[in-house]
Amino acid sequence: MKRLAILAVLAAAVILAFRKMVQLDGPAVRARCSEICERMLGQMPESFPPNRMMADLHDLKEQTAHILDVLEGQAES
Repeated sequence: MKRLAILAVLAAAVILAFRKMVQLDGPAVRARCSEICERMLGQMPESFPPNRMMADLHDLKEQTAHILDVLEGQAES
């Protein structure tokens, strides 16, 4: 029973320490994770669903920018 209590206290300490580390280094950790994910997605084939989704989002952003340009041109004239 003592071992279980000691393990629980140690586990709680590790969790709290990890949480504090993430709070302090949050942006750096997120940037590192984002970089790792982008590298992994870059290694996947183009037909991989997340890659297709990202390509579709890129196309959608381009189309939206074009539509906004056209609408701004119409509003000016």
